[in-house]
Amino acid sequence: MPKTQTADSRLSEQDDREAVVRRYTDTVWRIALSRTRKEEAAEEVYQEVFMRLFEKERTFDSEEHRKAWLIRTTLVCCKRYFSATFKNTTLTLEEVGDLASVPEEEHGLFAALLQLPAKYRIPIQLYYIEQVPAETCAEILGLRPGSFRSRLSRGKEMLRELLKGEGIDV
Repeated sequence: MPKTQTADSRLSEQDDREAVVRRYTDTVWRIALSRTRKEEAAEEVYQEVFMRLFEKERTFDSEEHRKAWLIRTTLVCCKRYFSATFKNTTLTLEEVGDLASVPEEEHGLFAALLQLPAKYRIPIQLYYIEQVPAETCAEILGLRPGSFRSRLSRGKEMLRELLKGEGIDV
């Protein structure tokens, strides 16, 4: 009987892990792709993030806490990727890949977003795409709330300029 309980608890733990991966796959992938701008690099970061999540038993106060941890870890893994591989290059949208994870109607917006410096791109992505509260975004990025709002505002203005005449409202 103890073996059954152990197997059941492992199965339950595995189901929980799969649910977490399903819930946050898009978030981690989009941030990794946006930051690295290469699918193969994003894949490495994606795997590293979930490996870190499950290598130690972690406890989170809430789903918002888990999401913030995953976002912060994704950003840290992206930074490690750049420092370890020296692949800090700017790529065109075609070089990013097929954009399968981005809805077709958002390709223009995503292309413009990729043109922004990371300083502005990441705050916009976290706040508007991942829908992380501003205070949490500021904390994740190590910024004061006012600094975060400034970057968000400047990034939006840069996007507006990039999308002028595209028929896309920012």
